[in-house]
Amino acid sequence: MLLTVYLKVNSKGGIGVLIQIIGPGVVGKATGEGFKRYGHIIDYVDKGEEIRYADIHFICTPENEVEDVVARIKSSKWFVGEEIIVVRSSTKPGTINSLMWKYDIHICHNPEFLRESVAEFEFLNMDRVIIGGCCSIHEDILEELYKPFQVPIIRTTPTMSEMIKLTTNAYLSTTISFWNEISQICKKLGLNSHELGSIVSLDPRIPAYGAKMHGKPFGGKCLPKDLDQMLELYDDSILLKAVKEVNRGLMDG
Repeated sequence: MLLTVYLKVNSKGGIGVLIQIIGPGVVGKATGEGFKRYGHIIDYVDKGEEIRYADIHFICTPENEVEDVVARIKSSKWFVGEEIIVVRSSTKPGTINSLMWKYDIHICHNPEFLRESVAEFEFLNMDRVIIGGCCSIHEDILEELYKPFQVPIIRTTPTMSEMIKLTTNAYLSTTISFWNEISQICKKLGLNSHELGSIVSLDPRIPAYGAKMHGKPFGGKCLPKDLDQMLELYDDSILLKAVKEVNRGLMDG
């Protein structure tokens, strides 16, 4: 089975693999429609639907549903033990390793970095791929699957992959809260904080994110949730607690 899948993804003749997207929400749809552009066959499975045969299963559900999906794949009548299972959800570091141990099954972690409003566009125009691999064979297959996107592909462990996703979002949250604090200082001084941000971010060491996009609390489905996961990992963090407090103050105000 694995050799067949590898030959499909590595084929110059455009032979598509059967990719099952479990959880066809924003991330699932963007992932499925993106791979469809490269000739792959996409099968969407909604919550509660039967797990069907696929070459590769992408789990794109909320993180609290990931284990249930893994259990359903393992108990499926199609399960043969060589399934390529890929979790795109933001899971707490150590979750994937724990699930592999508990269910005696190979699982890779492949985090997404998509904004909800432009998810499909950003999937097609991604700037890197992270593969938290369970074994070299599955990593090789996923690397071949992503090669047509012509972006850097970083292979690492599942736990590092999980931490990469949480760290990225914690940093973005911190940047927004920092500039929201600067905005409050600017108000007291009668200054335009967005003008300040545009000028300050000309320094190559200072990213424009937050500097030009502040003025309201961060929200959405990812940043608050992933910040909370980081605080669960390290409850002593003074900085991340302050980031959350600044954001809560803006929401309440």
